[in-house]
Amino acid sequence: PELGEMVVSVDLDWTMEAIMNLLKNCMEHTPPGGSVNCSYEQNPLYTRILIWDSGAGFAREDIPHLFERFYRGQNAKGGGIGIGLSLSKSIIESQNGTVSARNLPQGGACFEIRFYSH
Repeated sequence: PELGEMVVSVDLDWTMEAIMNLLKNCMEHTPPGGSVNCSYEQNPLYTRILIWDSGAGFAREDIPHLFERFYRGQNAKGGGIGIGLSLSKSIIESQNGTVSARNLPQGGACFEIRFYSH
């Protein structure tokens, strides 16, 4: 709320499904006492949403495959079958957006979403 209003032309329900999948992934991989954060910025070309955590981050060899359907990384938790990140990517890309994942230099995982204006 402290960043003010964000305006994007997307389907609210599906976009929230995608974002909640990314947040859930971060929450599942953040140790007790850790944190999950979300921020955004807008410019004339796109709106960028960052979701990051204070967990261990992604295994380097998992990063190229994170958004593949049914892929489960080395540190996968719970009883998931590997469709959450793939679904998020499909939803975001169907709305003129992109999503990527990386490790932060200080540790932790980071998802970056961009919704392009045109």
